[in-house]
Amino acid sequence: MPPLPIFDVRDRIVDALKSGKNLIIKAPTGSGKSTQVPQFLLDGGFCEGGILILQPRRLAARMLAARVAEERSTQLGTEIGFQTRFETMVSDATRACFITEGILPRRMLGNRDLSGISVVIFDEFHERNLATDIGLALAADLQRSRRSDLRIVVMSATIDTGPLREYLRNAEIIECPGRLYSIDIRYTPAPKTTPIWDHAAAAVQSLIAGGAQGDILVFMPGAYEIRQSIRAIDRAVRGEPISVLSLYGDLPPERQRHVMEAQSRRKIIIATNIAETSLTIPGVRHVVDSGLARVNRYDPGRGFNTLFIESIGIDSADQRAGRAGREGAGICVRLWSVSLQAGRARRSTPEVHRVDLAETILYTRMLGYDAAENFPWFEAPGPAPLLAGHELLGLIGALDGGGNLTNIGRELSAFPMHPRLARLLCDAGKRGAVHLASFTAALLSERTAMIGKPEYPEAAYAQETVSDFFGLYCLLEKVRAAGFDPALCARYAINASAAKAVFRTQSLFLHYCRRFGMHTRDSDDAPSSLARSLLAAYPDRLCARKDHGTLLCALRGGRGGELARESIARGARLFIAADIREIKSSMADRKILLSMAAEIKEEWLMEDFPEQWRTDAAVEWNPVSQAVEGRERVICLDVVISERKCGLRDITQASALLAEIIVLKRLALPLWDRSVEQWINRVRWAAGLFPERQLPLMTEEESRLIVHELCGGETRYERVKAKPVLPIVRELCDARQRQFVDAMAPEAVMLPGGRKMRIVYEPGSAPRGRARIQDLFGLREAPRIAGGRGVLSIEVLAPNNRPVQITEDLKSFWDLHYPSLKKALSRKYPKHEWL
Repeated sequence: MPPLPIFDVRDRIVDALKSGKNLIIKAPTGSGKSTQVPQFLLDGGFCEGGILILQPRRLAARMLAARVAEERSTQLGTEIGFQTRFETMVSDATRACFITEGILPRRMLGNRDLSGISVVIFDEFHERNLATDIGLALAADLQRSRRSDLRIVVMSATIDTGPLREYLRNAEIIECPGRLYSIDIRYTPAPKTTPIWDHAAAAVQSLIAGGAQGDILVFMPGAYEIRQSIRAIDRAVRGEPISVLSLYGDLPPERQRHVMEAQSRRKIIIATNIAETSLTIPGVRHVVDSGLARVNRYDPGRGFNTLFIESIGIDSADQRAGRAGREGAGICVRLWSVSLQAGRARRSTPEVHRVDLAETILYTRMLGYDAAENFPWFEAPGPAPLLAGHELLGLIGALDGGGNLTNIGRELSAFPMHPRLARLLCDAGKRGAVHLASFTAALLSERTAMIGKPEYPEAAYAQETVSDFFGLYCLLEKVRAAGFDPALCARYAINASAAKAVFRTQSLFLHYCRRFGMHTRDSDDAPSSLARSLLAAYPDRLCARKDHGTLLCALRGGRGGELARESIARGARLFIAADIREIKSSMADRKILLSMAAEIKEEWLMEDFPEQWRTDAAVEWNPVSQAVEGRERVICLDVVISERKCGLRDITQASALLAEIIVLKRLALPLWDRSVEQWINRVRWAAGLFPERQLPLMTEEESRLIVHELCGGETRYERVKAKPVLPIVRELCDARQRQFVDAMAPEAVMLPGGRKMRIVYEPGSAPRGRARIQDLFGLREAPRIAGGRGVLSIEVLAPNNRPVQITEDLKSFWDLHYPSLKKALSRKYPKHEWL
């Protein structure tokens, strides 16, 4: 084996652990830490127990174990083993076991003290998956409380060592400089309309045409994008001596191993982010990076965590680029611009801040922690996701009203899956529908197998209670029975790969159910039992049709949604919608779309949730009669199950609603006329000049109060329109204040000729009056109001009532402007008086 950079710090690693310290190893990609550090410990002579090496992905755990076993000339499953969700190769002789991160917390449920384990290694810690954070917290807490002999090793290329060193009580930090060759990083943005796989194919073609030697690793977010990329690259470099290979988690092991083998032709490997860390693929010299990855994030539509395609952070982009500098100088082509690179997040957000925590809360309760807030987090989540997790566990019966673990909660915690899915399986086990429920749980866990509108077999519609789940079960079973024939898959718009993943996950769930003593043969009424079990797992997804003329439905908390037209449950009055999504229905509008629905019966709600029923008397606006009406509503699980019109019990409440409708909908009030607005403006103007008088400021809130006063005792808009407004507006001021406003902000002033000049008050401008020149004769200066604090602006009018001058300085007008105006206007209007 050629020497690896990690060998330079071998003695320091062994000495640190021998001295009883925890260890943080910061080493770049390709340094050999993932394969060699476990061997350093095995050969160091101080590990009496086993070694657990946590990996973020199944592929890494399996292939690293195989690589280390090969280097030690042992058979995989003996000294070196691995364990993932779907595979296990261990024996009594296993000393070092590569495991996926979720295995450790589950193992500690049965072996809280990790008996027989000397060292736990957290590899690629920078990815910060939730299972990693939980595992580290449990190991650190165990070490501090009962296992001072347990050693913890944390490894990564881009780790922030400061907070981690403090958390692990001053662990020793060892940095390995690595030995990377130079990497030429290039940015090649493309139009948004170009599919990412076509963009990647063009980059591969450019590398080959430019004479780049060595294999090329292309990063894509998922299996679908990988398949599209294979086709695009085949078209782009047709005729070149290449082998185009794929690498992703669901790929069969033998095909994954094929990627690692030497080839006579240049390899183009298209991989998900499983190739970002841990694994070194021999021969790779260049990288093409899409900048995308599937990220685990809470999906409010499904009610648990789901993979979303998102842009990667700079730390992940650097990890990917590092794959290009292993065996010689290389090139990394990034399929985005330099400006987009500057806008990317420095680090990927830890899962603890972006995923649903219900499963974690349940798990920590099983381990004896009285509250998730008291769990020894490396980095604690915020209060909002913890509250949401507690609320969900309460709804499905895992926690009682005091937040304590129930018997149902203990039962659910035994299943290594989200509590919703565990509740679905447990409830189905008692109702004789485990086989169908395990299929449903798998369907909810995996990506959709449908790539078009489903065409369900007739059997799907012939049930007492219909559901989209049973429809998909009938459809996918039909395709599976035909061996996933491509023509049949195309006819029924089924993604064969996704369908196979559903059945594989179903097999795993059935294995769990058998292990817990459940019978997996379904009864004849399994579809109805499944629907009732879905009600137990998704009580917060109860939906009630508003009428049979539309697909509009009432949801929890007064929300509304629309059932998908292709749903089998479109004839049901009540149903559970396991998938609720907000979609754009036009450029501006959004709507809530309900799918994956199962019909339920009202009697089930009465039997299973008797304490959740209530009857409310409500008032609502009827836009047809333009009146507020009384409604009596029957509510269960915070969803309106039924309602009817009834008499108004509280006129005050009805009047208040009428007022709010008038304000929010801006319904016209004809008698809210100019006189009302003038009084409001007069009060505002006087209040600004005389703040000590504490006059009403006539704000929007006071305008709302006026509307409420108008609506007092009324329930119909028509009656409110006929009510005079000015008396109510004036009542906002007491008698003294009204007298003061009339004196300081008068409606009009008397002119020398005996005419009144009305004063206009407008926000943001001085009060002004309008008068013809002849009416202003004898007035040398503009009138003053507000006790001399305000000067009127006068709009001087010609005899035809058209303005000829606006001024506050009437003396200057007479002296400077009037003589010329008089000369022009007197000829035009000789019959009028001119001084």
